[in-house]
Amino acid sequence: MIRFDNVSKVYPGGGTAVKGLHLEVEPGEFVCLIGPSGCGKTTTLKMINRLQEPTSGTIYVSGKDIMKQDPVQLRRGIGYVIQQIGLFPNMTIGENIAVVLKLLGWPKEKRRQRVDDLLPLVGMDADQYRDRYPGQLSGGQQQRVGVLRALAAQPDLILMDEPFGALDPITRDILQAEVKQLQVKLSKTIVFVTHDMEEALKLADRIVLMKDGTILQHGTPDDLLKRPADEFVERFMGRYRPKEETADAGIRELMLPLGGRDASRPDPERCPSIEAGCTVQEAMRTMFVADAALLTVRDESGRPVGLLTRERLVERLNREQGQEQNQDQEQIS
Repeated sequence: MIRFDNVSKVYPGGGTAVKGLHLEVEPGEFVCLIGPSGCGKTTTLKMINRLQEPTSGTIYVSGKDIMKQDPVQLRRGIGYVIQQIGLFPNMTIGENIAVVLKLLGWPKEKRRQRVDDLLPLVGMDADQYRDRYPGQLSGGQQQRVGVLRALAAQPDLILMDEPFGALDPITRDILQAEVKQLQVKLSKTIVFVTHDMEEALKLADRIVLMKDGTILQHGTPDDLLKRPADEFVERFMGRYRPKEETADAGIRELMLPLGGRDASRPDPERCPSIEAGCTVQEAMRTMFVADAALLTVRDESGRPVGLLTRERLVERLNREQGQEQNQDQEQIS
């Protein structure tokens, strides 16, 4: 779907943002670019749709060199979502979602039908929201509209630049889950820039960790958690890395016993499953993908041994984050 072949970006004055980048993104893959500020992740993203143009090397999208394509036509075929949302305040929600469709020449009735098909995908009733204006929506609702605008022309590729960074934690969690579910359901390729490792672990099929314009390591979340390439990667993963000797106990101490079978207790065979030895982050990611509030925990033989709730997972993550913040404060003091 996307291929970076020895791509570099040097700004006037000599500042180098990206150095000799080699990377491939497969169709239908959700790839998160992450790293410290100034590492080149946003520049890398923006080069894909030519908002930034590479100084050297070649970027291919669907097998075609992007520099041999008209930039306007290229961008109309790629969805783009940013943190600032960028909705037009004088346009209705329906008009905002359909703005690219209008540029592509879709007839009015077809545009309206596409809007009505899209809004329910993020829990927004078309009759209720189509004719409202952005100022009448919450921040989370506006960001949903921004995502739908990126999906409207049915692009195979969507670029997202820290789209949820300005939202409150609860709204951010909800939208992360919705975007992941949409990506899986619609088989879209997403390249997603974030500074939040927890967000990357929840969403990504593959994480690309960058530093000083280069890729230090890329792989599945499990690869980076359990097999960091060097000391920097290990430090960057920080508290998310599992402790080998306690991984199994960590999930087991959080889970609820199966207990007796009654009407109030769900059938474990009907719930998504995780292994007892997985990490808290892996369990949370499974919940997001499956849109589940409950997981069945299985032992090595596949036998159900307990149930794990979303509330218990969130409580554990919050507690660990609080402990880390306290440790940082002690070091500062």
